[in-house]
Amino acid sequence: MADINVAHLIADIGQRYADRIALIDLSGDETRKLTYAQLLGRVRALAAGLRVEGLTSGDRLAVALDNSIEMVLTEWCCLLEGFVWVALNVRSSPAELGEVLEDSDAAIVITNRRYADAIHSAAGKRRVVVVASEQWRAVVEPRRDAAPHHTDTPNADDPVRIRYTSGTSGRAKGAVLTRGGYDASVENVSSVIGPLGEHDLVAQVAPMTHASGAMLLPHLAAGGSALILDGFDARAFIDACEHYRVTSMFLVPTMLVRFLAALQPTDRLSSLRTIVYGGASTPPDTIANAVERLGPIFVQIYGLTESTWPVCALLRQEHVRREEESRDDWLQRLGSCGRPTAIGSVRIVDTDGNDVGPGGPGELWVRGRNTMSGYWRVGDDGGKGLDADGWMHTGDVAVRDEDGRITIVDRLHDMIVSGGFNVYPREIEDALGSHDAVLESAVVGRPHDEWGEAVHAYVVLSDRALATEQELREYVGGRVAGYKKPKSIEFVPSLPKNTSGKILRRVLRERIRAAGCS
Repeated sequence: MADINVAHLIADIGQRYADRIALIDLSGDETRKLTYAQLLGRVRALAAGLRVEGLTSGDRLAVALDNSIEMVLTEWCCLLEGFVWVALNVRSSPAELGEVLEDSDAAIVITNRRYADAIHSAAGKRRVVVVASEQWRAVVEPRRDAAPHHTDTPNADDPVRIRYTSGTSGRAKGAVLTRGGYDASVENVSSVIGPLGEHDLVAQVAPMTHASGAMLLPHLAAGGSALILDGFDARAFIDACEHYRVTSMFLVPTMLVRFLAALQPTDRLSSLRTIVYGGASTPPDTIANAVERLGPIFVQIYGLTESTWPVCALLRQEHVRREEESRDDWLQRLGSCGRPTAIGSVRIVDTDGNDVGPGGPGELWVRGRNTMSGYWRVGDDGGKGLDADGWMHTGDVAVRDEDGRITIVDRLHDMIVSGGFNVYPREIEDALGSHDAVLESAVVGRPHDEWGEAVHAYVVLSDRALATEQELREYVGGRVAGYKKPKSIEFVPSLPKNTSGKILRRVLRERIRAAGCS
């Protein structure tokens, strides 16, 4: 799929697969289906309507939508017309939404009735269009005064999306993604999860504004289809996958754990060939058990808001345990995110910017066609997000093994220093996650008079599971060094996360500070 141009691709598949079903939308009260020709027609109608509303190439179009046909329409019309797509985090407060709208200077906001009140509160004087309203129909229905379809496609370096960071370490920033980045994504995702064909059906259940959305275009480029869901109920999702004969899906770790827990021996998922997972750490034991149950259908990916996946990928065949391989060696490989893909380059460097050899931890730097062109609206004071040579400094601590596989150890700023020793929370979370009773966990440093910081764990137990603090501390103590073992464990019903499924340790640290813990 060399020399992909996404704008041309969308127009081409709309004609080539005209009568085939492209989208099956289960997000509303009724199932909706669109053929490729209908999808292209609606994309062009929306683009024409937005031009009548005054939107021009380079203008920002903000959307606050769940997974739906309308989400696809808004993204694709930006790719065709050169508008810049700004997908809002629908879980944000009106104040947070207002900050993003102000920063992006979005001209129009498209939302649905579920979020209309919050968006109207945040939008100020901006034009708000609510899906399924008279306003929406006026925009998307053909009009006599509509401008002709804009045939010029954006250049490869032109922005087509501003993707706001998850805010795990503070106020969100807008990473500017180019049309060329989309071209590269389709090429690279297709290579990692393929081969794909007309009989492939991807289930879009994780938010399509994040990593899951990268699965759509590769499937439709091959003439396949997409099943769209706007919420995740493990049992209902499995039933839908069985009914529609889903072949691939993207799941964040929490979804994957619940999916596996809900599977019954009577479930018939023989059509399922690919489960892509990523977005946050997944305990290697969980993946090992999943492979033993379902076979080598898993692909682990690594990417960032600023550099879309797959920067690195652990492919299906690399999930298979070799005959002579110990379980510990297998788990170590499953704990990695695989090797860098062809899309770009990676480096692991020390604090002086020198490359680190195999086995040595350092910050992961990435560069390539899928990497942002910079942060939106920043000066030349280093806030652009890229260094002079175009490298994105990810803030992730990583190690590379002798075979070239990369393991993300943790975030630079999440490291705990306890009694002079460095403790990486992810290692402790993986150990906790291997316990049958633990659904998920988050580990942070808690102020301590003697050690500086003590390891503190927040734990969410699986449904109907029981475990005590002492039991989990002893369990983890059998898997990691003594100084890494949690000094305290707090059981909670849920953990704070962003929409991409990443745990917000910053929020947990703030909770500890607010409580005055020591």
